[in-house]
Amino acid sequence: MAMLAACAMAAGCGKTAYTPAPEAEHVNPAGKFSIGEITDTSGFKFPADEKNPIVLTDAMRDALKEALENKNALAEPGDYILNVNIIYYLPGNAFIRWLAPGAGRTSLHIACTVTDPAGKELAKIPINRYIAWGGGYTIGAWKYIFNLTAKALVETLQNEDKRKKPEEKRQAEQAV
Repeated sequence: MAMLAACAMAAGCGKTAYTPAPEAEHVNPAGKFSIGEITDTSGFKFPADEKNPIVLTDAMRDALKEALENKNALAEPGDYILNVNIIYYLPGNAFIRWLAPGAGRTSLHIACTVTDPAGKELAKIPINRYIAWGGGYTIGAWKYIFNLTAKALVETLQNEDKRKKPEEKRQAEQAV
């Protein structure tokens, strides 16, 4: 039972950080966002015999569009433009995760740059998501990791608390 709980908690774990650009304007959490350029510098290529390979940039664009729509934050043109670079992608393997938790990990690391409509960089948001535990219930993680990552990005944009560094959060909590 404890192993099952640990597996459930580990699915979709990863790091999220918000790094404001020097002298950046405040990115309004209630702002509307449009999707700009989606690039892929991961170098990942599906094997030639893959039956249903996905185009990473299309998967990221679709997931980000859905995440923004779900939070009513998508607009064309938006107050801000999100440019996303896929830095690292690894599809992983659910069977290997089941055999050896921690192995067969599915990973997606992106770097999002938030700009104003004129192109001025306002903030950089790196998001790292991975699924390292589980078996059968994590089948398809190689696709849905994009949804988890896009959701984390939108939550970071809309929640100022998620933008704070851990020491800033402690200071804010102590002040109360």
